Amino acid sequence: MDEAPETREAEAAARPRRRTAAWLLLSLMLLAGLLWGGRWVVWRAGHVSTEAGFVKADIAEVAPQVAGRIVAVPVAEGQRVHRGDPLVEIDPSEQERRVAQAEAAVAAARAAAEEARQAYALARRQVPAAIDAAAAALAAARTQVAKAEANRDRWARQLRRFRALLESRAVGRARFEEVQTAAVAAEADLRAAKAQVRLAQARLKQAQAGRRQVERAQAAVAAAEEGVHRAEAALRLARLARAWCTVRSPLDGVVARRLAEPGDLATPGRPVVGVYDPATRYVEARFEETKLRYLAAGKGVELRLDRLPGTPLRGRVVLVGPAAAAEFALIPRDVTAGEFTKVTQRVPVRIAIDHLEDHPEVVPGLSVEVVVAKRG
Repeated sequence: MDEAPETREAEAAARPRRRTAAWLLLSLMLLAGLLWGGRWVVWRAGHVSTEAGFVKADIAEVAPQVAGRIVAVPVAEGQRVHRGDPLVEIDPSEQERRVAQAEAAVAAARAAAEEARQAYALARRQVPAAIDAAAAALAAARTQVAKAEANRDRWARQLRRFRALLESRAVGRARFEEVQTAAVAAEADLRAAKAQVRLAQARLKQAQAGRRQVERAQAAVAAAEEGVHRAEAALRLARLARAWCTVRSPLDGVVARRLAEPGDLATPGRPVVGVYDPATRYVEARFEETKLRYLAAGKGVELRLDRLPGTPLRGRVVLVGPAAAAEFALIPRDVTAGEFTKVTQRVPVRIAIDHLEDHPEVVPGLSVEVVVAKRG
């Protein structure tokens, strides 16, 4: 019965000590909060930050240059590839058919060109020979005319002499008629010789006209060779299109995304695979225009990623955007009607990541908080 009062007295004596300890703990917590809050306020006053930051990279959206059915996509997302590695295979049957047609066209064009060259060579041999022969025949005909004229003149003189002799009865009429017949024959021979000259001249003119045939044959060769060049160009294009059925990586990098699967219909210009070079990763942060005075090219920044909690990275400003992001909005603001509400604009800032090669886990698309000291 005596123990109960003693217990109550002990509890009453301990109660002030507990209150003192509680107040002391509360005071310590309040002091710690004030210290932390003060440090935060001081830190906040010396820094600016934004959570509108993302990891980006120069992603190449690889698109085919020919249409066709996709038969294979031999790469997976996240796979490393090298320049020239196949990314997508397109059914080549249509392109192979076009290559075969182009090869046949080249063969036909080459055969036509060879035939034209042979015709040209033949014309070059025959036409000069024909001209030379016709010129020689004309010269011979003119020689015959000269001889015939001399013979006619000789018999004409004989005829005049014998006519005088006949009149003086120095020769008989029979002899005179013989001379007269010979003179008439000489005149006929001259006319025949002149006719041969005219014929030879006509043949020479005809032979000389063959030069135009040579020119036409030469033009035909040029046209045929041009046809060969066109056919060969078409063949090269067909073979190139056949090679394009294998869509290859344009760079060493990582497959960011597969945009097509086997069985899909590929069309020129529509991306099928996205590839990026890890060395091109960077951070794009959008800062309010009121904070831009603390940013400049070369300024060091702190990068906080949700993927790396407690492990901030360092970076440096590469470029402060020359225009606000709103300028590139799908539907830009129109203030010409007179209605205007001032909104703080954000400007994109490009930031390079220090020691980028040591952080393969930093991939495009990750969120980043960017912290910048106002000084330094």
